[in-house]
Amino acid sequence: MLQLSIPGYVLALDSKEDLDFSSKEFIDHWGTVSPKFQKLKKKIEKDFQRFEKSEEFLRRLFYRSQLHLLYDYNQYASINELIETGKFDCVSGSLLMASFLDYYEFDYEIIETSYHVFIKVRLANQLIVLESTDENGYLTHEEEVTAYLKNVEKDSKQSNLYLDPKDIPIKSLIQPSIYRAINIRQLKGLEYFNRAIFLNNQAAYNLAYEKAKAAEILYPSERIVVLRRLLEQQLVLAQN
Repeated sequence: MLQLSIPGYVLALDSKEDLDFSSKEFIDHWGTVSPKFQKLKKKIEKDFQRFEKSEEFLRRLFYRSQLHLLYDYNQYASINELIETGKFDCVSGSLLMASFLDYYEFDYEIIETSYHVFIKVRLANQLIVLESTDENGYLTHEEEVTAYLKNVEKDSKQSNLYLDPKDIPIKSLIQPSIYRAINIRQLKGLEYFNRAIFLNNQAAYNLAYEKAKAAEILYPSERIVVLRRLLEQQLVLAQN
């Protein structure tokens, strides 16, 4: 079991952003404070006016996201880091694109696996995959989509979740069979879950606990609940 040493105090949740997630609020906020995001938003707005719910719009959404914001893959990168520095991972990269898909009311699914997140979009009888961590991850042909989904599902059943810097697996957090659709609010919860793991690995234990609490509010999945309880238990031990 991972041993933690957590300071004996707890921070308050940052803001209402920690309690819910709205694609409209997300797009409006970053479109106001980030010039790079504002540029992307304007281009995507024009694309939708021209192409509406089409494969061409999806193609432009994917490649414009890659061009303007998804610069540098970095595990556990937050959405703030993505927009401010271009660092991203599968969770934050998918959250970026899913926000626009949600805003424009596409028929889409966010797929969570044991180790990865990606997006499936349904257009009539066509299934399209958006794989944010691959610059060539816009998949439209039936054969390549089928092969991708098969490989990801197979790999998800063989992966362990590691929490601490020494790569010691915590058995109660290992979910080898996760392969399920989640909504965008739950995806935001996974972002906080990732941040909790990252902060724990940086020995910022009190902040890790706060992120785990925020994650559980948005998405009380098995591994998020277990992580929050683990951090809470260690916090109690540190206080006694």
